[in-house]
Amino acid sequence: MNKYIFSLLVITFSLNAGGQTKPGIDWVSIPAGTFTMGSPLEQAKGQVAEIPHQVTLSAFKMSKYEITNTEYAAFLNAKHIGGDGKYAAGAYPTQVLIYESNGDHDWGLHFVNGQWVPVLGYENHPVILVTWYGATEFAAYMDCRLPTEAEWEYACRAETTTHFNTGICLSAKQANYNGNIPMEGCRKGVNRDKPMLVGSFAPNAWGLYDMHGNVYEWCSDWYGTYPSDAQTNPKGPASGTNRVRRGGSWASVALFCQCAYRSPTEPEGSGYTMGFRVVSDSK
Repeated sequence: MNKYIFSLLVITFSLNAGGQTKPGIDWVSIPAGTFTMGSPLEQAKGQVAEIPHQVTLSAFKMSKYEITNTEYAAFLNAKHIGGDGKYAAGAYPTQVLIYESNGDHDWGLHFVNGQWVPVLGYENHPVILVTWYGATEFAAYMDCRLPTEAEWEYACRAETTTHFNTGICLSAKQANYNGNIPMEGCRKGVNRDKPMLVGSFAPNAWGLYDMHGNVYEWCSDWYGTYPSDAQTNPKGPASGTNRVRRGGSWASVALFCQCAYRSPTEPEGSGYTMGFRVVSDSK
């Protein structure tokens, strides 16, 4: 990691009107446009949930990096959230927002002496063990929101139409995933078996880092069947059982890291592979 990239990861803070400190977010402006969401069955390797359809989106901003342990700890501490991970004054008072990390997967946050603190050496790694509720509450605190899955895929693709924004193959030198299981016909690579510092690889054409691998990213949508007709700024089904996660993780095979790959996860679910990034509608 060179000094320039590292300097971008230093956490900055600004005061809001109420005097609370909030993490600074590096934003990337994503232009309005139309794209084909999903992928043909051959490219999707039989994943029928990815049936292609046309989507038109308004412009938005997306966080350049996945939200980090330090950024998330700042939110938890500002809201005085205790070791049970629940936010009594929030929109989901009975739901756990995040769990402490431990054991062989100790790459996240600990609750120590009444404060949430990142594990030493993982301050600027992506936050893990966060539920959909936890991601949503952070976004609300930051006056932004989670991306819709249409926005996520559009931003990930950055005007590409292949399996990945890197082409038909994803190299372990381009993303943090299980490089032992690449796409068929692609070269094997290393399996690091843990999350990495955000921004460790080259960004996509729109300047977004880690859209493939590192940690799965929560989207705002309920998981459901795609519509067959063209859509404008779709937000997904009105209700459901599972929320959508995108992007794959450090533990994922290449198939699960594709631009179009989507999987359902219960909103109270979490894990050592779950994180998120945020979007803003502000111009």
